Amino acid sequence: MLILISLKNSRVFMNEDEMVTMMKALGFRVVIAQPDMMANMEKFVEIVNSCSILVGAHGAGLTNAVFLPEGAVLMQVVGLGIDWISNTYFGIPALGMGLNYIDYKIEPEESSLISLYGKDHPVIVDLKSITSKGFEVGRAVYLIKQNFNIDVVRFRKTLVKALGLLGRSAPLG
Repeated sequence: MLILISLKNSRVFMNEDEMVTMMKALGFRVVIAQPDMMANMEKFVEIVNSCSILVGAHGAGLTNAVFLPEGAVLMQVVGLGIDWISNTYFGIPALGMGLNYIDYKIEPEESSLISLYGKDHPVIVDLKSITSKGFEVGRAVYLIKQNFNIDVVRFRKTLVKALGLLGRSAPLG
C-alpha cells in the first residue's frame, strides 16, 4: 500500500488524479491522506504502519513517517529552493529511523512558480539569490506559493526505484 499525503493550500499536487492513476498502474493500493483523515490519529497510525511507501511534498504531513514500519520507503517531493531543509528535516532522519529514503526533485517546469514569475526570473534560475535573503523570504516563495504539476513519466521512474528499495519490481508495460 502507498499513502499519498494530499495538501490543499500550498505544495499541492495539481495533477494528483493523474499521479494516482499511474501509482495504481504500478500495482499500488493508494490511500490519499487528507487532513480530515488524520483527525482520527489512532486509525491513521494503523494505516501508515501498514503501508510500504509514504509519498508527500515537503511539509508537516511527512512527520507521519514516524509511524512507518522499519524498511518502508519515505518518498519526499522536493520543491524548488528547499533542498537543504528537505534533506535536513526528513531525508537524514528517515535513514536514522531505519527507513529507506528517496526524493523526487521538482524541475522548474513542474513548479507553479514559473507561471507566477516566468522561466527567467531569479526565483527559478537563481534560487540562492532568493534564499540568501533569509528564511522568511524563501518560505514565502518556495513553501507558501509553490504548487506542483508532476511529470508522471519521470515520477514513475522514481517510484520504480522506491519499489526496488523494497525488493520488488514494477509490472511490465
